[in-house]
Amino acid sequence: MSRLGSTFGPSAIEGREPLFATIFSVLWVVGLAAYGAGYFGIIGEGVEPQGPVSLEVLLFIFAAILPIMLVWIAVLLLRRVSEVQRDARDLAAAIKRFQAGPTGNPAAKVTPASRGSAEANAKLATLSAQMQQVEKALVAMLQAQVDQSQNAPIEAKAEDSAPTATQTNISPEPDELNWDELLQALNFPSDERDKDGFRALRIAMRHRNTSQCLRAAEDIMNLLAQDGIYTDDLTPEIAPAALWRSFAKGTRGEEVAAVGGIHDPTAVAKVRSRMRSDPIFRDAALHFQRQFDIILREFSREGSDEQIEKLANTRTGRTFMLLGRVSGMFG
Repeated sequence: MSRLGSTFGPSAIEGREPLFATIFSVLWVVGLAAYGAGYFGIIGEGVEPQGPVSLEVLLFIFAAILPIMLVWIAVLLLRRVSEVQRDARDLAAAIKRFQAGPTGNPAAKVTPASRGSAEANAKLATLSAQMQQVEKALVAMLQAQVDQSQNAPIEAKAEDSAPTATQTNISPEPDELNWDELLQALNFPSDERDKDGFRALRIAMRHRNTSQCLRAAEDIMNLLAQDGIYTDDLTPEIAPAALWRSFAKGTRGEEVAAVGGIHDPTAVAKVRSRMRSDPIFRDAALHFQRQFDIILREFSREGSDEQIEKLANTRTGRTFMLLGRVSGMFG
């Protein structure tokens, strides 16, 4: 590798080629002009002027231009060679650093996975485990609903045959979703031991709009994780509840710009690029935004300012702020 670096070392004239070419061009033009002036009898004593011969004039012009063109072409070629040499030196230095490892010891090779990628893989594994737990809970709840619908005709026949015995045992309505349960459900269970989170999720899945929003949120967060974007890493600036209520009523643009409280430039750039290049991601993002907008309109009418701000700070709310900023909802 030392041979590679020495072979492509910087030359003595590197970077000064245009200066030498300019000096040569000036000297060549001055010398040729002096010769031409003497040849055509413009200067000098006892020199008989020559008649104007167009061929000779053309030859002088050709003799003046051609060498200068060749010199400047050579300059361009030298500059290109210099760029190739610089690239070769940079490559040699990079290979040397790679072989030396992070500690400068040549025996310590660089491992394929860096510390940053290891952390990203760990976060992705954690998120995948959480999403698997959520999916299992969703499947269990859907299976319970199917079993309940299959048992409904049998229960109806039993009620017809013994109405007096069943009139006092009316099946309860689905539990009403309160704000605490809504917030827990929209934030998703933190891990497999989060019993309160899974309980809130089961209750939320019995409500049509909330269940659709949660499924859409799960899909888009899985897609965001593929680009290394995790809602727990996003630090939002939560807008006042009054702006969220105004947004829920249909206000868009600069008036509610503060609602888009996610300003992470890296996450915004990644999402914007994915929105442009991946139609599946774009459809999932737009579907999620519509479902969250429905939830926000439904619950912002009765929620307090503190509850609405907590809703914005859930994992689902942070995802909405990020996607809304990219899609231009907030101006």
